[in-house]
Amino acid sequence: MTIRTRFLLAFIGTILLIAGGVISYVAVQMRDDAESYYISSSSVELRLMNDYIEEFLKTAINNAAIAAKDTEFAGAGGIFPRYVEKDVETVFRVADLSPEARHLMEPLSRLDKDYDSYVEVYAGFADGSLVTTLDGLKFPAHFDMSKRPWYVTRAGAAEDVGLAGAYTSMSGETVFAITHKIKDAQGRLAGVLGIDVTLKLLADKFAELSKGNNGYFVLIENTGKILCEPAHPALVGKVLGKDINDAGMLRVFGTDKGVVRLTVDGEAIQANVITNSFGWKLVSVQSDAAIYARSNATVRAVALITLTLALLALAGAVWVARSVSRPLARIVETSREISAGNLDARLDPKDYYGELFQLQEVLSDMVATLKQRIAEAREQSDLAKTETARAQEAVQMAEEARHKAENARREGMLAAAGQLEGVVGVVGSVVAGLSDQIERSERGAAEQATRVTETVTAMEEMNATVTEVARNAGTASEVSAATRQKAEAGAEVVSRAVDSIHRVGEQSLKLKDDMRALAEQARSIDRIMGVISDIADQTNLLALNAAIEAARAGDAGRGFAVVADEVRKLAEKTMASTTDVGNAIKAIQQSAGQSAEQVDIAVRIIDEATEFAGKSGEALQQIVEMADSTADQVRTIATASEQQSASSEEISRSISHVNAIAGDTAQAMQAAAGAVTDLAEQTRALSGLIENMKKS
Repeated sequence: MTIRTRFLLAFIGTILLIAGGVISYVAVQMRDDAESYYISSSSVELRLMNDYIEEFLKTAINNAAIAAKDTEFAGAGGIFPRYVEKDVETVFRVADLSPEARHLMEPLSRLDKDYDSYVEVYAGFADGSLVTTLDGLKFPAHFDMSKRPWYVTRAGAAEDVGLAGAYTSMSGETVFAITHKIKDAQGRLAGVLGIDVTLKLLADKFAELSKGNNGYFVLIENTGKILCEPAHPALVGKVLGKDINDAGMLRVFGTDKGVVRLTVDGEAIQANVITNSFGWKLVSVQSDAAIYARSNATVRAVALITLTLALLALAGAVWVARSVSRPLARIVETSREISAGNLDARLDPKDYYGELFQLQEVLSDMVATLKQRIAEAREQSDLAKTETARAQEAVQMAEEARHKAENARREGMLAAAGQLEGVVGVVGSVVAGLSDQIERSERGAAEQATRVTETVTAMEEMNATVTEVARNAGTASEVSAATRQKAEAGAEVVSRAVDSIHRVGEQSLKLKDDMRALAEQARSIDRIMGVISDIADQTNLLALNAAIEAARAGDAGRGFAVVADEVRKLAEKTMASTTDVGNAIKAIQQSAGQSAEQVDIAVRIIDEATEFAGKSGEALQQIVEMADSTADQVRTIATASEQQSASSEEISRSISHVNAIAGDTAQAMQAAAGAVTDLAEQTRALSGLIENMKKS
């Protein structure tokens, strides 16, 4: 595997690991944030909606209590018509009532007119008589109001007032009823007053909140009956556990507070549930696709950006790898040419940089050294040739001497034969000893040449290894420097992020103080509205008492009764207005409190983000320090490797020189051995001549 391939594989693996970690972390964090945001925002909406519903119901309960506690109502049983004895269907008409009955009915009529959500205000008495604000309502034969379920339920209940279950009224509209006991002066049950409140206003409110992509809201009665369901209108009026047996819906109905996950029409949804004081359940329904839509888009954007940066980084890595691998490839090719004997091969210094430039210089120096050593070897060869020529001249001179000796043989053959024989013997023994020494020297020289050759090979391998270490150390130094730069840039970004987070935290604290001040002002207004409400209550009671006194005064008190009635109307309107204002103030207080809570949460999150960013900065600073330390160590290794490479090259050159000398020595020993052999032959020939001389 090439260096380029290893580098690219390591870089790609690192990039993929970092990108996968970043994308996974962002995906999990964004999904958690999206789910938390859905739960918090839907909880706020559910609380506001619940406040609206409870105030809506409490207003109706309060109105029912005021009307039922009218003392004149307790004895009105015989004044209003009863249909128990009627054998045919009968129509209730206000015009058919007596003046006294119409007078007693006026508070009910005003109450019905003042509130658009009231479908009908009615009262039933123990004797079966009744009164209703629906003029023209038809009653079947033998109709007994005291036997109606709402009447029987309230009459037998311990509480004076309460909610009746939703049902379809005699007017044909789906309503829920507020019922209140009517008692006489002794506290005995005289009848039951009821107010039928339409669900249309609540349904419209739920439908309005359900518009857009924010899911929808469902209202479920404590009996399990679905009162409002904008997304599936066909379910309205159905009872869970009876008409609907879906496991997910039953789990929603069985939950008092919390988030329930279920599947509706094949789509995964989440339902946030709360239960109000009347046992009704308010449910915020949102699909997982809508909850996680923004987080999924963010994750996709982060993934795209991360992959883009990864591709850019990969392109840079490929460029760096090619900028290193191409010069190395040219160096390898040139080295092959040199090893093949082409010492004229050259590398252009302009194509190299850094350690590669140093390697190119070393390779060029090596080629120059080789040329020098070859030139020296040639000089030694020429010197050997010269010495050989001299030896040949000596041989010729010896031959001439031999001829001269032959000429003189006759003259001093006998005289010199004895001396020459002694000399020949000495020469022969010396030649034999010299031959043994030359043979041992030749074997030693050959062994030395072999060892030197092996040493040269080992030094070349070690030198190549040291060069590779130096090159890798240089590359690692560059990577360490790049890592340090990136870490310093990351530390700078984190520092700026921490400053931005601090500024956001300061703004959040200012917003929190403003929200507290707003809540305090709202409480002051609420106290003032409480005083106004008390005054309106007292005014209403005084107006009722005045109306009673005027009725007792007969015709003389009619004018006063009209004035008292107008005062009572103004008091009621004042009460209604103060109630509305109080509701608005409560909503402001709750919104301010919730905003303060959200600001507290935001401050805590900002503190956590600041802490995390600080830790990130510390980690990046540690990375910078580690990168500096690594770079220093790598530079030290590179320097030591370069020094070792230079030393290895010097040793290699010295050993090569020794190898050349050993080769020359071996050759000289071989030549000397040949000369000694020739000398031995000449000695033997000389001995033969001496013998011949003696014989002659």
